[in-house]
Amino acid sequence: MSRVRAVLLALALPACGLAAPAGSAASAPVAPFEARYEVRRNGDVLGEAHLRLSNDAEGWRFESRTTGTRGLARMLGLRIEESSHFVWNAEGRPETREYRYVQSTGVQRRERGVRVDPAADRIRLHDREHSAESPLVAGVVDRQLLTVALMQAVAEGRRGDQVLPVAGRRRVEAQTWRIGAAAAVPGQPAGTQGVVVEMIRESPDGRSTRIWLDPYPPHAPLRIEQREDDGEFLEMRRLAG
Repeated sequence: MSRVRAVLLALALPACGLAAPAGSAASAPVAPFEARYEVRRNGDVLGEAHLRLSNDAEGWRFESRTTGTRGLARMLGLRIEESSHFVWNAEGRPETREYRYVQSTGVQRRERGVRVDPAADRIRLHDREHSAESPLVAGVVDRQLLTVALMQAVAEGRRGDQVLPVAGRRRVEAQTWRIGAAAAVPGQPAGTQGVVVEMIRESPDGRSTRIWLDPYPPHAPLRIEQREDDGEFLEMRRLAG
């Protein structure tokens, strides 16, 4: 079971008011993009992820699709789909309206989600059989849309600590992410630079989450890595093309 858990954890990385004038793709703080990533656990390739930020008649969406292509992940037929429907709020920040996460294999299916209801001034969260509610928080993002919020921060030239309200599985929590300087991106061609963004934890206990964002528009992730307290090392590397 520990091996299955590690595979699922690796492929679960990405690692989502009033509409502001930045509602169109041309004027939005972050431009639409598509990118593919190689997913690895402890250096071994397990699968591939596809990220897509788009704007169409139904509004803004940030979506990801991850599939197992090697080893146990492929044998299980593992597939993870995430979708964040969001708006640019009155402050020009991304704000979740609805988030959906579906993880499936040939024998199991798991879902969780977030719904933000400005009219009711509530945020509703559900994870399997568990449901919870929270008062509306301006600028709230789900765990996937968090990436777009960080991309926007880099696009605006912000540096240092950024505190963001993030809707998790059962509650909304304030997360602090530190935006640093550009540095070489591990696992990418020589000379590739990325703005380093790292999650600040009160008690890291050996855990860390780090993202390298492209210094050029649309500032999409070049690499995402996570180290767990049990020694697991998980990463997503952007693929060319």
